[in-house]
Amino acid sequence: MRIIAVILGFSAVSLQAQDSTRVRWNPVDTVRTYLMRTPGLRLGFDSRKSIMGGVPVDVNGLRYGLDFGKVSVWTGYYNSQLLQSLDKDTLNQGFAYTSSTFEYYVHQSWRFEVVTSFQAGIGNGWEYRKSGADIKKSNIGWIVPLEAGIGGTVRFLRYFGFYAGVGVRVSAMETTNFTGPYWSYGLTYFTGTMYRDAKKWMKKK
Repeated sequence: MRIIAVILGFSAVSLQAQDSTRVRWNPVDTVRTYLMRTPGLRLGFDSRKSIMGGVPVDVNGLRYGLDFGKVSVWTGYYNSQLLQSLDKDTLNQGFAYTSSTFEYYVHQSWRFEVVTSFQAGIGNGWEYRKSGADIKKSNIGWIVPLEAGIGGTVRFLRYFGFYAGVGVRVSAMETTNFTGPYWSYGLTYFTGTMYRDAKKWMKKK
């Protein structure tokens, strides 16, 4: 009986230690751990669909960054245009900004990935207003986009897969028509796998 009591007591202490460890562990620890790893360089497009002023628009982006595995950090350039007809006037608004993104993979396996993203940037906007033969250009002002989203990837070939994601974009400054949702979907490619395979192939030669 004493042996059983000792075993039960040891088990209880172990469970308490494990529970304590679980309580202390949090995403900040995960991020800190992965940021200590040697990152891989990444380059890719980051285009998406969005709505500005009730009108569907394309947001085109090109970004580069560091991939630490479960965590990625990016910096990119984005631009979009909004064309509207207002009574007899034609309004063409444009936005361009540089933005940095932090990505955290909630789930990550060879076949499936689920990632959350948080993005902040700064840029400016402008507009062309055409009224008859008159064209007037004006500066909308600074824009400070803050974005948050979630997306997922399904890999169906070694280098290619399908991606879909949704999110919301708001401006920290009052800018006409800039706040709105965004979404993206389509084929994606895995540059990390391509790079590692090419590196192995070069070593064999």
